[in-house]
Amino acid sequence: MSAENKNVILQVTNLRKIYEDSDSTKAILDDVNLSLNENDFLCILGPSGCGKTTLLRCIAGFEKFEGTIEVNGVEVRKPNTDRILVFQDFNQLFPWKTVMQNVCYPLIKFGIKDKKEREEIALKYLGKVGLEQYKDFYPHQLSGGMKQRVAIAKALAVKPKLILMDEPFASLDAMTRRKLQKELLKLSKSENVTVIFITHNIQEAIVLGTRIMLMSRSGNFKLDMENTLPRPITPSSEGYAEMWDIFNNALNEESLS
Repeated sequence: MSAENKNVILQVTNLRKIYEDSDSTKAILDDVNLSLNENDFLCILGPSGCGKTTLLRCIAGFEKFEGTIEVNGVEVRKPNTDRILVFQDFNQLFPWKTVMQNVCYPLIKFGIKDKKEREEIALKYLGKVGLEQYKDFYPHQLSGGMKQRVAIAKALAVKPKLILMDEPFASLDAMTRRKLQKELLKLSKSENVTVIFITHNIQEAIVLGTRIMLMSRSGNFKLDMENTLPRPITPSSEGYAEMWDIFNNALNEESLS
């Protein structure tokens, strides 16, 4: 679906990110351009070290960069609650805070001063990820999948324009991963959020993404495809195998380059 038919929420123009060390200067991202529509679910594939995480960090406002990034027409200069980053690491929660307190914490930063209001919002989103009964637990009492659910609830609670997800399910077992994929798809639709989701898993990208892009080792995009397969998508879906082959072959080419 073209940007003419939907609102453009993210515009990345001529993005370049350079890391300098004592021996060399390397462009991790080089002339990256991206236009993302509201309510898209963009999955980004690519070999390790191609700049996927760096791209998310630039959009989140955690990195300095050349070029421009705009969210709803406003230039990104620093972190903001309109862009929330969810990591792969299970330890992204404060270990000394309860589940409720973890979800409430960004709401304080968001400017909600009333404790009762914060807790009502937190409980609402914990309910959406099926964890309201664990509100008084601490992170060490939760499984990896439950911790990621809390991180998602924490992200949704501040009603961001963009949720940036850096391989959030990569360390989970296959069953938990599939369950969270379904929950995330449902939440992205019910909450009307736009998602950028990094993964190394082609199947995950096809199951989740309304759009799939592949980054090359040169630090820009090599493939960009709309995913029009009828949902729910499974490996037996018509067209699935062809799409899987396209991205698998492209990833193999990058791994050999």
